[in-house]
Amino acid sequence: MVIGGGLAGIRAAVESRRRGASVLLVSQSPMGKANNSAVSKGYFAVCRTGDYGDSPVRHLNDILEAGGGIGEPELVSEMVEGLEGEVAFLTECGVPLVRGEDGSPARTVVPGHSFPRVLGTRRGSGMDLLGPLAAKALDMGVRTEDGVALLSLLSDGERIYGAGGFTRRGEPALFRAGAVILASGGAGGIYRDTNNAPGTVGLGQAMALEAGLSLRDMEFVQFYPTYLRMPGKPRAMFFYETLVAVAGATLRNRYGQDIRELYGLEEGRLLTRDRLSRAIASEIRAGRGVGPDGEAVAADLTTMAGGDKFRRFLPRFIPSYADRLEVAPVTHFTMGGVAVKSGGETGIAGLWAIGEVSGGIHGANRIGGNALSECLVLGRAAGAAAAEYSMGAGKRGVCQAGPGTDLGSGRYFEDLSWLEAKLKRVMTIHAGILRDAAGLGEGLAELNRLNEALAGRESLYARRAGMMLDVARAICLSALYRKESRGSHHRLDHPGERDGFQGSFMVKKSEREFKVEFKQSF
Repeated sequence: MVIGGGLAGIRAAVESRRRGASVLLVSQSPMGKANNSAVSKGYFAVCRTGDYGDSPVRHLNDILEAGGGIGEPELVSEMVEGLEGEVAFLTECGVPLVRGEDGSPARTVVPGHSFPRVLGTRRGSGMDLLGPLAAKALDMGVRTEDGVALLSLLSDGERIYGAGGFTRRGEPALFRAGAVILASGGAGGIYRDTNNAPGTVGLGQAMALEAGLSLRDMEFVQFYPTYLRMPGKPRAMFFYETLVAVAGATLRNRYGQDIRELYGLEEGRLLTRDRLSRAIASEIRAGRGVGPDGEAVAADLTTMAGGDKFRRFLPRFIPSYADRLEVAPVTHFTMGGVAVKSGGETGIAGLWAIGEVSGGIHGANRIGGNALSECLVLGRAAGAAAAEYSMGAGKRGVCQAGPGTDLGSGRYFEDLSWLEAKLKRVMTIHAGILRDAAGLGEGLAELNRLNEALAGRESLYARRAGMMLDVARAICLSALYRKESRGSHHRLDHPGERDGFQGSFMVKKSEREFKVEFKQSF
């Protein structure tokens, strides 16, 4: 059983099916649609070996350096070593990659990478990847069940044997399986401003907590620094990696000052998402933002070289006359997640976790292109391992879908939109880009009060809200314990990295209490 219909889930399902397992993919939305992979730009990083100077080792070093030295080298090595084979796999599936004159995939460089590694699809859309892969999965016999929100993993005390949840009609559903792959995505949706797909609120991380697993690196939440804010228009990404780093657009504060110059980010490789988000947030905090609420900075397109050429990247959002746009950071990616070993192994028999629901590869900050790379390689590895496990000695069982009665009998619907809105406000104000002990402490107190407000409520919506609160508390606790600034985690009261913090904070839940431990990196 695969939980999640994004790139990691589909890749795992295809690999499991290829190895002979019966596979059921369960997701909130139809497979390949309305998830973070689908709304991505569809690019992924693969180093080019040979006579080009790049190598998996160089790619690994870039990842560990950008991640503040706390990524898991074993996991990173597994990812970078397995990427080349995924290009052939995607080509076989019919994914339309951008290619150079010699027919090989074209590579570009993005901030954080020391070599051109990033491959893209022709339309620059995640659907270019997911469409062909979903079609292949269905053609191979992968079964799907969408419209289901899963809220708990099923365990017999020794292993995971399925998951339980409810359909969109409020009907309980149980899924039994010989092996479960958790690929449910991140938790960016617990913040007020996010570019994540709807429903990306950390339910997979919360299920893992309830199953006794640890979450690691939860304090590291990545913000995409430049999200468009235009009255009357849908919000969209302002692709600064292209429009600023390559084309030469300038980001300015209310006084017209170049933010890159002010914060020493002129060199393209330094223009990573964590540094630029912190610079923009600092300008806004200091009262130098633009817009009616002062919560943005200006993107000046007049300085672009070949501006008309680059405007084609956002034809719906940048009219030909728009030379000045408002942009601001939004929650984009959660580096932390379920603590896993090689291949997404969780330490509980029968359960693997891959993609954004897991943690360990990106450390304190993810560089562009590595999210989908992780999904591909770890999806393949987990799919293979889970297939072997589920078809092992004793015939551990075949995945089945059906109604369940042991998931609780509470009401399905209860209007808790007020509580979720407060939760998102708390996270945005107290656990955003710029943090301090006072704010994090106040945020935790407010989260605890919201949790108390759920006492006695038995609806499924209350259960879901409680899971969101668990993930929010894990983020705030980890951020409070990390008394330094590293990667995407910036403490105003502890600027700069500190000795003794090169490692990961691990959060575990026992009953209703949270326990935080520190694991040193080596």
